[in-house]
Amino acid sequence: MITKRILIIILSFLGLIAVGILIWSIYKKGFLRSKVTEAVSGGSMGIYSISFDKFDLDEVNGNLSVSNVHLQPDTVRFNQLAETEDAPGMIAKVQIPSLQVAGVKTPKALLDKEVEGRKVLIENPVIELYFTNKGKDSANRVPDKELYEQLLGNLAKIAIDTVSIVNATVITRNLKGGDKLMQFDSVQIDLYKVAVDSIHSKDSTRFLFAESAGLLCKKIQWKDKRGLYEFVVSEVDFNTRGQRMSLGRFSMNPQLPEAKFLQQFKYANDRFDIDLKDVQLVNLNVAALMRQSIAADSLIVTNSNFKIYRDLSYPHDGKSRLNDLPHQALMRMPVPLVIKQVSFPQSFIEYKERNGKSDQSGKVQFYNVNVAISNLTNDTTALKADPICKLRFHSRFLNKAPLTANIDFYPLDKMGKFTINGTMGAMPAITLNQLTVPMGLAKIEKGTIRKMTFNFTSNIHGANGPLTLLYDDIGVTLLKKDEETNTLDKKKLASLMAKIVLRKANPGKDGEVRTAQVKFERDTKKSFFNLLWKSVFTGVKENVGM
Repeated sequence: MITKRILIIILSFLGLIAVGILIWSIYKKGFLRSKVTEAVSGGSMGIYSISFDKFDLDEVNGNLSVSNVHLQPDTVRFNQLAETEDAPGMIAKVQIPSLQVAGVKTPKALLDKEVEGRKVLIENPVIELYFTNKGKDSANRVPDKELYEQLLGNLAKIAIDTVSIVNATVITRNLKGGDKLMQFDSVQIDLYKVAVDSIHSKDSTRFLFAESAGLLCKKIQWKDKRGLYEFVVSEVDFNTRGQRMSLGRFSMNPQLPEAKFLQQFKYANDRFDIDLKDVQLVNLNVAALMRQSIAADSLIVTNSNFKIYRDLSYPHDGKSRLNDLPHQALMRMPVPLVIKQVSFPQSFIEYKERNGKSDQSGKVQFYNVNVAISNLTNDTTALKADPICKLRFHSRFLNKAPLTANIDFYPLDKMGKFTINGTMGAMPAITLNQLTVPMGLAKIEKGTIRKMTFNFTSNIHGANGPLTLLYDDIGVTLLKKDEETNTLDKKKLASLMAKIVLRKANPGKDGEVRTAQVKFERDTKKSFFNLLWKSVFTGVKENVGM
C-alpha cells in the first residue's frame, strides 16, 4: 500500500521533472535561437543576420516550425569587405513567412554540429538577390552554391531528404542603385537527398547539393538596359531526373512601334519581334550545366515566329562585320555549347525593310518553315571530330514557291568558310511585286518563274558559284517617286531601256539555259544575311540581263 509519505515523495519528484522539462524547453529554444544566429553570422563573415518570430521545436518528434524568418545583409560589413577579394559576388535578402522542418535529429545538431532532417518546407518566400560585382571572379561564380556555403557556417553537415520551396518570388537587382534586373514568379523548387558537407560538395553529379531536383516557374520577365525590349519566359519546367528542361513560351517584345523604336538610334538598326512556343531541351547534361556549359541531345522549338524590321533611310554605322558570320559568333560565345540536333518544325520568318526612296516597306516572308541543325557546338574537341555544322531549311517563299536551302558551316575555319545551295520552285512572277516595288522601285508586269537553283562557296570576303533562274515572258516597269503626290510613277525612258535590255525568258529562243557565275565581293560592314541576299540578287540580275 502506498503511504501518504511515499505519495508526496512521488508527486514531488514528478513536479521536479515537470519543472526541469519546462526549464530545459525554455533554455533549449534560447540556445538554438542563439546558435542559429551565431552560425549564420559567423559562417557568412558577418554579412548576414537572421531573425524570426515564432520558434517551436518538438524534440520528441523532431519537428521544427519557424515563422517570419528574415535573412538580412549587413551593408556596413559588406562595405568593409568590398575592398578585398573576400566580398561575395552576390548577396541575398530573404523573407520566409513559414518554414517547417520534420524529422530533425536534435542531439546530432547540438553535439555533432550536424543537421539531419526528413523534410524542409518553405512557403511563399520573397528572395532578392543583389549582384555586387565585387570579389574574386564574381562574374563566373555560381551564386546558389556560394550562398549555401555561406549559410553552412561552422556546421559540419546538413542532410535533408526533401527540401521544397513553394510559391517563391525571386528578384535580381544590381546592388548599386537597386534597379530590378529580373523577376521570377510562382517558383517551386524540390530538392531530393540534399547533402551539404565537404564530401558531397565535390560531387559534380549533384544539382544544388541534391541528388535530384525539379524546378517550376510560372513566369520570368526582364527588360534590356535601354528598356526597348521586354523578355518573357513562361511555364519553366526543369527536372534533373529526366534530364530535361522545357519552356512554355519565350518572347522578345519591342516596347515601341516600328518608327518610334528606330528613332532611339542614330544609325540604322534592326527591330526584332520573336515568339517561341513549346521549347524543349532533351537529355540535358546536368553536370555540365553546373559547370556553366550547355550540352544536350536535342533542342526542339515546336512553333516559332521571327520578325525583323529595318529602315534604310537611316545612315549606316560604318562598323566592320568582317568576322560576324553566325558560326564565328558561335565560337565567341562565353558559354560552352554542345547540342547534337536543333529543330524548328513550324516557323514563320519575316524581314520587313523600309526604303526611303519609295517611302514604302517590303516584306520578305517565309511560311511553313522547317529548320534542322546538326552539330551545333563551339567545343573545339567536338569540332575536330566533326568539323561541320549543318543547317537544312525548307519553306514556302511568300507562301507561293517551295524553297529549300542547305548550309554547311565550318566553325574552325579561320576565313569563316561556309557553303550554301538552294532550290526555289515555280510561282507567278508578279508575286515578287510586294518586294520589288517598295524595295527596288521595279514592277513586274507579267511572267512566270519556273525554277531557281544556286550553289555558292563563301567566306568572310564574299561568295562564288553558279546560279540559274528559269523563267518565261518576263516584263518589268521601272518606277520613281513623285514628290508632290507621294506616289510611284513609271520611269518611261528607263523602262523602255529595260524592255530592250531585259532577256524575256531563260532558256531563250535558242533553247540554251543561261547560268550566271556569281563572284560577289562582300561589303564587310554589312551582315551575313546581306551577303546571302546580294549574292543571289547578283546572279538573278545576270540571268535576266540587267
